[in-house]
Amino acid sequence: MENEDYKKTAQEIREIILKTTQSNGGHLASNLGVVELSIALHRVFDSPRDKIIFDVSHQCYAHKILTDRRDKFSTLRQTHGISGFTAPVESPHDVFFCGHGGTALSSAMGMAVARDQLHRDYHVIAVIGDASLTNGLTLEALNNMGKNRLIVILNDNGYAISKNVGSIAKYLNGMTRHRFYNNIKTFLKKYAIKLPGGEFLVKLLAGLKQTIKSLLLPSSFFEHYGLKYVGPIDGHNVNELLENLEFCKGQNRPLLLHIKTKKGHGDSHSESSPEKTHGISPPTVKCRGYSVVFGQKICDLAKDNSRIVCITAAMVEGTGLALFQRQYAERCFDVGIAEGHALTFSAGLSRAGLLPVCAIYSTFLQRAFDNIFHDIALQNLPIIVAIDRAGLCANDGPTHHGLFDIAFLRSVPNLVIMQPKDPEELEAMLEAAVNFGKSCCIRYPREVGSIRSPGHSFPGQRSMNVTPEIQLGKSETIRRGKEICLIALGEKVGVAVEIAQKLPQFSFTIINGRFVKPLDGEMLTHCAQNHRLLYTIEDHVKSGGFGSAVLEFLGEKNLKIDAHIFAWPDEFIPHASNGGDLEKMFHFTVGDMIKKIQEDYSNFYFKVYKESDCGTSSRVPRESTIP
Repeated sequence: MENEDYKKTAQEIREIILKTTQSNGGHLASNLGVVELSIALHRVFDSPRDKIIFDVSHQCYAHKILTDRRDKFSTLRQTHGISGFTAPVESPHDVFFCGHGGTALSSAMGMAVARDQLHRDYHVIAVIGDASLTNGLTLEALNNMGKNRLIVILNDNGYAISKNVGSIAKYLNGMTRHRFYNNIKTFLKKYAIKLPGGEFLVKLLAGLKQTIKSLLLPSSFFEHYGLKYVGPIDGHNVNELLENLEFCKGQNRPLLLHIKTKKGHGDSHSESSPEKTHGISPPTVKCRGYSVVFGQKICDLAKDNSRIVCITAAMVEGTGLALFQRQYAERCFDVGIAEGHALTFSAGLSRAGLLPVCAIYSTFLQRAFDNIFHDIALQNLPIIVAIDRAGLCANDGPTHHGLFDIAFLRSVPNLVIMQPKDPEELEAMLEAAVNFGKSCCIRYPREVGSIRSPGHSFPGQRSMNVTPEIQLGKSETIRRGKEICLIALGEKVGVAVEIAQKLPQFSFTIINGRFVKPLDGEMLTHCAQNHRLLYTIEDHVKSGGFGSAVLEFLGEKNLKIDAHIFAWPDEFIPHASNGGDLEKMFHFTVGDMIKKIQEDYSNFYFKVYKESDCGTSSRVPRESTIP
């Protein structure tokens, strides 16, 4: 292909990406920036025989279009469609499931070693972003670098999701901005070749260039780890990419090719706003999300409390801390893709007298369990961990669903774990957490549901627009009944209300659980002793979740009641167009819950009357009408 053909292909790919993400949502700016690189990779290497691994895979769209999914690309992030991340179950060209930053180098090293151990012959290419170098896992992989043939491509665009921060970002910037060195490169490319004996002169000066580079540029950082350094080069020049990739392909050692790209390249809006267009939502999603409410409330609290500081791991925009960063720049810390460091750094801040609020997505908090256990809870430090995106993240799928945090957090002593039913309750919980003086975790989803305005009132229900004071370990009673108790967590309170509306023949108690830890034991005891059936409802996996905690309590206290859990099953939940589609797939809709409740109620009465006929029943049925 000629250069113009490459440009045409790149433009076509960008148009497909733009059109699809505008309708389906997805990662836009990061993918636009690597179109030329993706073309060059698939021109030089033989995928899937050669293994191309994308770190995070926020930049895999062009790769998908160039392999076997161009015709399916309109289904991106949709139900039964293709994933927004590399997924081996989807295509042999996706050799590793990537959704979290920093994994590419470790997995690529493993594949390179396995290749050599098995005496096979193929190339392994890891495409990492400059933000990945702030991640501890990447640095651990660098420290373990051997002599196995491996190509690392450093896609340097100055961004993770937000602008890159820290010493490594400054370091890489220095590598590409040294004026004298870049002038030598320009002279070699444009002028030396035209002089008499130009080819000999270019070879001579090329050797001199490498010497000068080693003196002027800190490329030795990578070479000390055993990686031959090549670059930096223009990541939007296909011919230059092809030339350098062919060179890398011929080397028999680990090396790093440093390319400079522009996030959002080819689209003026994305280029000017790379943070806002990193990930875009479908046009149908319009709401004042919990992240915005969190960011505004923390700013309000910080006005009157100078001890409050905020920490995030490369997610200033996503977690809603952009406003706090603008208003309190010296009290806001973005530590890069380093969740473990973010929490232990917070522990240090707390130990020295500040009140840290650390905002991290649920799925990324999984990477920092030991930091919570060893550095925060063990010392019972007053810290607020704001767990964003807790619950289902339908479009992103299994790498991003926040369905596991309760299970791994509630096993840790000293932690307080709570979840609000609506944004107003999130504000109240933040206020309470500031005053609790404990290690507090507050989990909340991205989007605000519609749990208020329940359609029509029913006896015993208080206003859903009122948020009572948050008391440690105390739930909230929404409605008092006599037969069936629904204990819901977070936005699932709205589901409980809807169930009660659609089953008016039953007498329901509806409880807003609020606290996963400590549980409201007084409430649970009362509900068990005064109801026939009890159900918990949560946006979390069943194993180890809120419902499991409730059942454990009932068992420990020897409280006899038919209790059931409505939650996600013990499996990885795929991506889909929306949460409703996934609820249908896994029988987790309101209709499914109603059917289960009706069946359980009928079975309960059948069992009670059967025991009564035999004279063995110890349970006297209360007044009711079987539906």
